[in-house]
Amino acid sequence: MVQIYMAALYSNRFLEGTNFWERLNEREQYICTHLPHVLESYHYIHQQVYVDAIRAAQQPVFLDSGAFSAHTLGVQIKVEDYCDYIHRNRDIIRVEDGNLMASVLDGIGDPLQTYRNQLEMEARGVRPLPCFHFGEDERYLEWYVRNYDYITIGGMVGKSVPQLMTWLDRVWNKHMVDGSGNPRLKVHAFGITSIPIMEAYPWYSCDSSSWIQMSSFGTILLPDHGAVKVSDKSPSRHDAWQHVSTMPEPYQEYIHGLMRERGFDYDRLSTEYLSRRAWNLMVFGEVNASINAEKGAKYRTHVKELF
Repeated sequence: MVQIYMAALYSNRFLEGTNFWERLNEREQYICTHLPHVLESYHYIHQQVYVDAIRAAQQPVFLDSGAFSAHTLGVQIKVEDYCDYIHRNRDIIRVEDGNLMASVLDGIGDPLQTYRNQLEMEARGVRPLPCFHFGEDERYLEWYVRNYDYITIGGMVGKSVPQLMTWLDRVWNKHMVDGSGNPRLKVHAFGITSIPIMEAYPWYSCDSSSWIQMSSFGTILLPDHGAVKVSDKSPSRHDAWQHVSTMPEPYQEYIHGLMRERGFDYDRLSTEYLSRRAWNLMVFGEVNASINAEKGAKYRTHVKELF
């Protein structure tokens, strides 16, 4: 069973009392306040206004350090500050089977620094989930697998699906499943945008911010049918089959029916990107349920290594 965390809900100002919140209708607000799994980055929610909002919602979050985002903006996160924040705000951080759902502060591009941060955080009284990144020396992964029962995999954003699956086949088969294909531990995948990758491996959890990007580009996710353009400003509205409005009438009627069944309106989805965001949040929940209904708990190797 996989848990798909929706990333950056609060840091995208889906907070009661904001202008964004007032633009949502009652149905959309309900969806945003009834998400079972939310992930936020310390880099974005270290301000008290976000802490207060999460505390008021009584919805603890999976806390990512946000080290990569901070690094790209030239901001340095200190281990002591991150640990202090966690100590002061443990009530807003999710706990899963005894594991505090807070990731280690990554040493960007430096697996040794990530490892050192792991040990320093533990010395400061915080036992974060360790993180192994795409392409790093697998000896670090071996150590994490031996010493932890819940780890995270990162560094996958921006990689192609074939590239990721080649690498993931290797690390899952070699390190993270036993001879029967059963996971040796719980594994979280950071920043997964590909549903086939969510489906292909026995993740315990993963997170995605695709609900944001898709809506901003005028797109919504349809359950079992992939992404479609709906924005009335999309250039695709002039090209056959590239937009809901340019599909044959039976397809349009089908899609409009899906929207009505879920309490949404096509005209609003085509003109309000916040409505598209709420829709995508809802549908990712449906995707989560569908994956859990169809996938097995074991991993089946796609490509076997020769040695």
